[in-house]
This record gives sequence, structure tokens and C-alpha cells, in this order.
Amino acid sequence: MLCFGLLVCLAAASHAKIWNNPVLDGGDYPDPGVIIVDGVYYAATTSNNNNGEKYPIHSSTDLQNWKLEGYIFNASNFPVYSKIPYEFWAPELHKVGNEYRAYFTTRDTVTNLLTIGAASAPTVLGPYKALERPLVSDLTGDVLDATLINYNNSLQLVWRGHLSLWARNLTDDGLSFKDDTIKEIMRNDIDWEGTTVEGPWHVMRNGYHYLFYSGNNFCSEQYVVGVARSKVSPIGPFEKKPQPILVNTELFRGLGHGSVVRDTDGVGWVFVYHGWKEGHVCGPGDFRLMFTSQVEWGTDDWPKNIVV
Repeated sequence: MLCFGLLVCLAAASHAKIWNNPVLDGGDYPDPGVIIVDGVYYAATTSNNNNGEKYPIHSSTDLQNWKLEGYIFNASNFPVYSKIPYEFWAPELHKVGNEYRAYFTTRDTVTNLLTIGAASAPTVLGPYKALERPLVSDLTGDVLDATLINYNNSLQLVWRGHLSLWARNLTDDGLSFKDDTIKEIMRNDIDWEGTTVEGPWHVMRNGYHYLFYSGNNFCSEQYVVGVARSKVSPIGPFEKKPQPILVNTELFRGLGHGSVVRDTDGVGWVFVYHGWKEGHVCGPGDFRLMFTSQVEWGTDDWPKNIVV
């Protein structure tokens, strides 16, 4: 890179915004599902504790400083089929029409399997009312990590099941399915993905549908983030970037499962995700922290490697 004066060099080298990571520490904040409402970011995260409240919602106006606003569920509105108090995973909040939907993973008391639920609320902070039965269940195994794709006036739910990603068309209210067609849209077919792909998140940019996802075991240092893209539809067929775009650093491990949203300027993109501290990966008392990082794009329309 040629530089004409120190200030020009500094500007060219530091155009990416850097956050003071982790942006949420001192607790457990996995799988952040982020939505922007009237210029405010709201992040819902996994709950792995015995408390009577599940899925904390934090708010921020700058993606750096976050404030606890409340919870999706408490003793007054738990899903009637959920196995309390454990395993409330991977919540996401989405606006559908004039209301809000929460999609989440919890264990069904009848089947003892992980299922995907849905809940409705008039505002992003609730109060949320869950469906009386799971939205997605599979008697042959666990399903988890649901995300909503809202594109071209149609809704699709994407989730992980049998270690692959699957998609199905939703009705306009996002609370049931239009038909019985379920499509497998991605498999773990690259070595670094390990035994599974999960945590999908869709964005549209420059004519491409991008699906950010995580691969490998979340409870390990091998957990990383990949990306695939399609010019055909939001559910593929996809071309994968061969190498992961977010990997371990000296201080943080097992980075992944997050949300890609617009930056505070409304132009750039950011990734809000979780990770473990080095030396504290999935052991007793270990927590996943929340991070914010810039997503930069190359001239080839692939996202560059993400800097923590």
C-alpha cells in the first residue's frame, strides 16, 4: 500500500471499527440473536442457569454498552411443554408484520428431545406468549438453532437437525408452516466444520444471499464461523467460502453463533457473537461472553476474515 503522508496511511489502515471486546462479560451470553428497533439494538441470549427467568434481552445504541431490559420468559409465561429449568438455547427476535416473534430451542417434556418453539409479543420486550406445542420437532433427534428469513414477502424458517441445516416455508404470521416440504440446504462437508453446521443467519448484499453459520463442536476450541452464498435464493444452492472467517485468538476461543446486522451508521455491517476465554472452554463455571466485530467485504463480494 502506498501512503501519502502519515494521516492518509493511518486512515487507510484503520477504517475498520474496533470494539472493546468482550462487550458483555461477567456472565453467560451465548448465541446472541440481535434485532434493531427504532435505532436500538436488542440482543437475546441463551439461558443456562436455574433461575426462573429465561433468555435475557439486553439493549444498546452503540453495540458496545449493553443494558439488561428483561427476559423473554419467566415463571408466568414459560412454554407449557418445556422442561424447566434447563436447556433454553439460541433465541432470536424478529419483527413479523406489526408484532414480534421469538424463535427458540427448549426440551420437550413429552419426547425429551430438543425442539424449536415460537412466541408472539406486541413489542420487542414482550410480553411473549408461546405456542402450546413446539413449532418444529423430530422424533428421530434434536432440532435447534432456528432463524427466520424474511425475503420477497415470504417467510422461511431455517434450523439445524441431524447435523445439517433445513428450511421450510412459514405462513405470513410466522407461527405455522405453509406446507409439508422440508428442504436440506447445507451439510457439513468441509473438514473444519467437524460433525455439524449450525447457528445460521441470513443477509442480502449486492445481489447475493449470504448464510453465516458456525461449524464443529460449540463446547470446544474448534468452533468457528463460516459463510456461504447464493445468487438464486435465500436457501441456496450455496457456494461455501472454503476457509472459516472467524477463528481462535490468543485470548478467546470457540468463537461463533451470532447475528450480522447493520452498523450504527446504517451502512456498514457488524457481527455480534459469543466466545470463551482462553483456558476456560466449556468447563465447570466457564461462560461464553458476547463480542462485536466489524464485517468487511472484499472486492470479490466475500466477507473478509473477522477481527475480534
